[in-house]
Parts: sequence; C-alpha cells; structure tokens
Amino acid sequence: MIVDIHAHYYPAEYLGRIGRPDVQPAWAGLGRQGIDERLNLLDRTGIDAQVLSVSQAQPYLADPSAAAEAARLVNDIYADLCEAHRGRFFCFAALPLPHISESLAEIARTASSRSVVGVTIGCSVAARQLDDPLFDPVFADLDRRGAPIFLHPVGHEDLAWLAGHNLAWLVGAPFEDTVAALRLVFAGVPDRYPGIRFIVPHVGGTLPFLQARLARMGPAEVMRGLQTMYYDTVCGSAEAMVHACNAFGTERMLFGTDYPYCDEKQFTRHLTFLDECGLDPRMVEQVRGGSAEALLGLSERE
Repeated sequence: MIVDIHAHYYPAEYLGRIGRPDVQPAWAGLGRQGIDERLNLLDRTGIDAQVLSVSQAQPYLADPSAAAEAARLVNDIYADLCEAHRGRFFCFAALPLPHISESLAEIARTASSRSVVGVTIGCSVAARQLDDPLFDPVFADLDRRGAPIFLHPVGHEDLAWLAGHNLAWLVGAPFEDTVAALRLVFAGVPDRYPGIRFIVPHVGGTLPFLQARLARMGPAEVMRGLQTMYYDTVCGSAEAMVHACNAFGTERMLFGTDYPYCDEKQFTRHLTFLDECGLDPRMVEQVRGGSAEALLGLSERE
C-alpha cells in the first residue's frame, strides 16, 4: 500500500469562511484539479490513499465561536469526501486553536470518525509557539487518545527577513519545521506525552543537516527527542533523504507529496526519487506506505 500523508485540500466554502480565498497560489500546479482528476492521478502513479490536511489554512480565527464553526465546517467536508471515496482519502482534523475548550470539543467530536487519523497543527498558532503551556490540555487529550499530530508551517510572510521573493515558503517553511520540532523537544513535550506521534514535514526542515551542531551545542537528549518523531519525505532530493534517514532512522520516514504544490512531473518525482536513496527495497516499501499504514491504523478504517 502506498500512502501519501502530506496532501492538501482547500474547499472554497471553507476558505471563504476563514477569509483566505487566495491561499492557494498560482504556483500550486495541481491546484486546479477536481477530485476525479486527483483520483486519476493517484491511479496512474500507483498511490492508494492520501491523508488530507488544511496546510497553512488553519482555522485560527480570533473569535472562539467563529474558529470552532470553521473547524467543524472543514472537518465535515473532509469526512464527507472520505466517505464518498472510502479507502482513498483519510484526513487530519483541523482544530480551532488557540481556543482550548473549543479544540478539545472538536477532538472529541471527530475522534470516532473512520476517516480521521489524527489532527493537524500549525508550527505556530496565532503568534504562539507550540511550547506555550497554553496547549498542554490539548496535548494531554491527544496523548490519552494516542493520536498523531501532523505539523505544518503557516507561512510567516509578515516577517521582514522573509518578505518578498516567496521566501516565507522557499526557505521559511523548513525553518518553521525546524524550530517547532526543537521547541517541542526542549519543552519535554514528547517525554510528557509519549502517546502522541508527531509528524514533522519536509524531512524535518533543516534538522538532518544540523545533527552534528545539535549534538555539539545542545543537551544530550535533543537528538533522542527528535528521534521519537516521524518525518515526511517531501523534498525530492535523494541526498536530503539519506541525511534524514541517518539522523532519525528510515523507519521514521513517511512518504508525502505536498499536493497540490507541484506539477504532475514533480508529483511523480516525489515517489520515484525514493528508489535513488540506496535504501533496502523493503525499507522503501515501508517508507512508501507500510509505516504510515501501521502508524495511522489505516487497515482498521477502510
């Protein structure tokens, strides 16, 4: 089974509700595809299932009621889509953070859904970092449920050093991945909530390439904490993938495409470059879907 755990879907009704109708830029090459076209692409490339998430379009609205309503809207749209194409789509539920009681309610509401395999959280939440104690009740509840959390950059286009040239996404996004994962580890979140399975996108941002620096300058437990997390393969570079496997272990890598932020050739490349990494073919099979199937319990949900 081949499982794409990093794939996005932007319902127009939801984008209108959160006031972000232009969240999908022109360079999202596959963004104009309908569901039938998407399924056809999955069939042609041999991908059995995608796990959908909202990417940077999180329902992080200032008003708690509005945020809760937006989260319910997108989660229900996802659930309907997954039910209509059972076994082809699953989803990470969106949460109306930073509103804690509303987020706990949405976790409880979506937990029994066959299509929901975890939750997605931004690498930061309305200017709050993920090591903020405010989020402890959410982590505690997800820990109790043994839920995966898929992290995703939110795009800091408001920062001066990332302004212009699409820098917020070209390089800012992997820096967000890096900082979010490190903040969680430094705060002891993986140790305090061992039932949570964190998934860090884009091979962990810059973390694989900073392994020696972290070991030299950080506490001894930093790399141990990072090695409890999972990472997706969105990069397209065999060299980067090898670094990530060396840093975290191949068993911690999960296949992803970042759909729709690629054209069809790039989409296919996300899958085929794994054959160039010098990995044992059995491990490639695990990366492409075996590990995700076990982590997310997909066989129990079809």
